[in-house]
Amino acid sequence: MIVTAKGLASRFDVPVAEARAVLKKVHGTLPRGAKGWALSEAEVLSTIEHIPARPPRALADRPTPELLSQYAQILAELRVRGVVRTGNAPLGDYAEHMALSVYGGSLAQNSAKSYDLTTDEGRTIQVKARAVSPSASPSAVFSVFRSFDFDVATLLVLDSRTYAVEWAREMSPDQVKKASRWSAHVRGHLLSIRAAEKLGMDVTELFAEFS
Repeated sequence: MIVTAKGLASRFDVPVAEARAVLKKVHGTLPRGAKGWALSEAEVLSTIEHIPARPPRALADRPTPELLSQYAQILAELRVRGVVRTGNAPLGDYAEHMALSVYGGSLAQNSAKSYDLTTDEGRTIQVKARAVSPSASPSAVFSVFRSFDFDVATLLVLDSRTYAVEWAREMSPDQVKKASRWSAHVRGHLLSIRAAEKLGMDVTELFAEFS
């Protein structure tokens, strides 16, 4: 397989610079024009051992079918607890769960497109969350905004390894629209983490119990 520094960093949740440095150290500098290092799976796993800051692989010895079964069981238990509402990856549902805990009110139906919850005071809130790893690009974006028919957008950035909240901000519809870019591909507006981090109001303290 052809392995790039970015691909290795993304797979193992390590900084791109460290992945690149180790690849060069272990396998040499890439020849001019090469797109990546040609490595076997065994060589990839051996390479990552040279990165001191790599996250521990607590489940490395467990077979894949067992992990998938446990994942399904975990999602089922989270549904029973009311933390998630679907069988999809839990980030979106968990973000709504956190917002409901902070703001109160009630969650919107899954079919609602413009907002995710309504507070007891009648404010409609659109919740967007993004889990980021050390290899995440600063230009990474939140999920698409296709409507601005809400009172406030709450933006959450979580650590992809722990799901702990790193920061949270509130933005108005106008702020989101001005700071985002239109994408014809997804037919909506995309807001980058880098842009959102500097705008609106910092409400990270409201989510302290989830940090």
